[in-house]
Amino acid sequence: MREYPQKSAVVDVEMISIAECMGIMVHASGDGFLSFSNSPYYAHKHLAAVDIYPRRGCKIAYSPVDGEVIEVKRLGGIDDYIIVIGERDMDVCTKILHAKPTVEVGDYVKVGDTIGETVWSPFFNFWTDYHIHVEVRPIDDRTRARGGFILDPTPMISRMRSNIEQPTTFTVTEKSDRYVILTPESSVAPYTTPLSLNIQGSPLILEGGLTHYGHGGLWGFLSGLDVPSLKVYGELQVDFLQSGYIHFTCPIRKILIGGSTFRGVSLYLNYPHIKLIPINLGEVPLNIGDEVSTSEIFPLE
Repeated sequence: MREYPQKSAVVDVEMISIAECMGIMVHASGDGFLSFSNSPYYAHKHLAAVDIYPRRGCKIAYSPVDGEVIEVKRLGGIDDYIIVIGERDMDVCTKILHAKPTVEVGDYVKVGDTIGETVWSPFFNFWTDYHIHVEVRPIDDRTRARGGFILDPTPMISRMRSNIEQPTTFTVTEKSDRYVILTPESSVAPYTTPLSLNIQGSPLILEGGLTHYGHGGLWGFLSGLDVPSLKVYGELQVDFLQSGYIHFTCPIRKILIGGSTFRGVSLYLNYPHIKLIPINLGEVPLNIGDEVSTSEIFPLE
């Protein structure tokens, strides 16, 4: 059996399984948050990528998979990097972006090992937080923007429960030049988001950048659901379904709160707050302690 060097630091962090693809199980830190749909890029519109965020205030990039580091490089002279993890006798690998690597080619890493530090990528918008972008890809086609395999999010869906009533009021608890954070007055179920759509008596969890990215995801649908009925929600259009996940497209519209216009909201799985995004950097009209109702920020009605 081959001996692998192990240079990565092992951090005591709980890792949870969130997706499976081509025999590879993808994990994320249990104290962070994640999104399959909250991005304008191609892979996130086709359930072929997941963005994994460490907890706020942390920039550590944890390995989402087990395997050998088979490629590490800087991307075209910009401040961004690619780390590829896999097994050389396999046809697939895991591509990771937006982390300055602390590992080298030939190192063997396990789920939860530190592989680098997240960086502020030129691909980010001003409201984007530090995260890693993860895809499962053919090992011979591991760096392109397109061509990743579709993820099966069943491991994440199996953790969700949506029987907690949706909050009706949120309070501004954090403010910066880039966004404000809204905290609900009531509990949010673990692994979900604070907003949902009630379809035929079933609450489906909303996730994504709504509506500024023009698409998003609904989580937790059951077999037998009459999917075309979702079209009653404005101009939302169902795109495809996969293992309890519904991808949709929608018109891009601004949000009006108290006479002020906002770009949209960001909803992340395993995150009980809402990120409210201003039109322009530095123009954030709300203040700490302000209250906002769900009806004001709900992006699809």
